[in-house]
Amino acid sequence: MRVTPVALAFVLAASQALATVTPNTCTQGADRTAFDTEGLKSELMVTALTCGQRDKYNAFMRTYQPTVVAEEADLNTYFKRAYGKQYRKAYDDYISNLANVQSEAGLKSGTAFCDEFKSMFDEVMSLHDASELADYAHSQAIVQPVAFTTCVAAPAKTKATRGHKHTTHKKA
Repeated sequence: MRVTPVALAFVLAASQALATVTPNTCTQGADRTAFDTEGLKSELMVTALTCGQRDKYNAFMRTYQPTVVAEEADLNTYFKRAYGKQYRKAYDDYISNLANVQSEAGLKSGTAFCDEFKSMFDEVMSLHDASELADYAHSQAIVQPVAFTTCVAAPAKTKATRGHKHTTHKKA
């Protein structure tokens, strides 16, 4: 991978200028699946642009577009629930931050980045069907600019226990 000083300066400045998105509400299973799938899509896009794999990215999108679009709709729903009227800005910030942290990680990896991530295209394209995409995305150590708090349902309500417990999971 060839990195010019101008590209490095741009990515570093952009990553410092953008704040990390911290969701205002806990994530449920479907929310996490949407974040994982969006993270995978972004990682593949960064890999395609960095490593000259545009044809493989386009093949990924042709194969999984209905699933990716459905997960993006779920992600949008999450941001509406978490941020109310400010959801669009929060969503756009998340998408920008996601690409920036993944690009920055690629720059830090240097030439090893392409060697490490190009194989993801083959792995994704070898899945049996789109239903396996979420499990694959969740199994990958994909850099995310968010800290997740997972909603955990409380035991049966009694006088002593009411509401939800929250468990924090951070992926960076």
